[in-house]
Parts: sequence; C-alpha cells; structure tokens
Amino acid sequence: MKTNSSLVNLSRRSFIKITAAWTGGLWLVGVPAETPSSYHVFTREEAEIMDILANCIIPPGEFAGGKEAGVTNFIDQQISKDGYLNGYAKLYKTCLPALNRTPFDKYGKHFLNLDESNRIEYLKKIESGVYNEPSGAALWEPYTPSQFFSTLIDHCMMGFYGSPEHGGNKNYVSYRMIRF
Repeated sequence: MKTNSSLVNLSRRSFIKITAAWTGGLWLVGVPAETPSSYHVFTREEAEIMDILANCIIPPGEFAGGKEAGVTNFIDQQISKDGYLNGYAKLYKTCLPALNRTPFDKYGKHFLNLDESNRIEYLKKIESGVYNEPSGAALWEPYTPSQFFSTLIDHCMMGFYGSPEHGGNKNYVSYRMIRF
C-alpha cells in the first residue's frame, strides 16, 4: 500500500497550525444552528407549538403558511423586552404551555402530539369558549383560552402581513401573495 509521504512527514507543529487555521476559519465564518437561544422569549417547545399554531391559522398553500413566513419569529421578537408587544410576554408564557396540556383529558395527547384534524377541532373549541369554563381554565389563569386565541390570531396576522424588518413576512411572502 502506497502512502502519501506529505501526510506521514507532517510535524506536530504543522498539524497544530493547520488545525488552528481551520478552527479559526469556522469561528470567523460562524456555524448557524437552531438552538433555544435563537429565540428571545420562547423555549424550543413553545416555538414548536407556535409554529403549529401559525400554520393552523395561516395554512400553507400556493404561498407559504405562517410557520414559513416567520410568524413565530415575529411574535417572539415583538413580545421580548424591546419589542412593541412586550406586554404580552406573560400571556404567551402562561398560555402556550396551557394550550399544550389542556387537550390531554379529551384526546389522551398533548397538543404537540395531536394529528391535524384533532388540532383544528381543539382550536375551534378554544375559539368558541368551550375551555373558558372553570374546569378547563385553571391552567390558563389569569387569562381565558378564547382571549389568548383571539390575541394569537391578531399577532399571527401582524407577523404574516407586516414588514419583514419586524421579524415576520419572511421573503415578503404576503406581499407577493397580494401582489403588492
């Protein structure tokens, strides 16, 4: 077997120099990653719930849906301490976990694990106020499920139709949709 003599004769010092150059290059270029720290307010699970909600409210079709349009990113940025909707952070931090846990009694699964038809059925019940009753509302206090859902719809629309400079409407998807 023939070996490459330039690799065999590589000194330890040369190896360290090459390794340092590559490592430094990666550091300078950066390696993008989807991490929980990419969000200002949301945890990874809350962001996953938001992506599902965004697509339920603005489903993908000929154009991108809420998730692909960056609605979750928009809401996360805007409810952060420096965002225009920063007064809503507590609402989301209370209601997203409650929204995920509430369907367990009826469906035997959390929202994240429901199939699409059960998610839609569950969200319609939230919107109509079914879970506002005292037996279903304890996890949501001091808010009501329907109050949260109404606010969520408004914020999703802001993220979908607003200016991309605020974190949503990625690639101007809604502008292209309405031919703006």
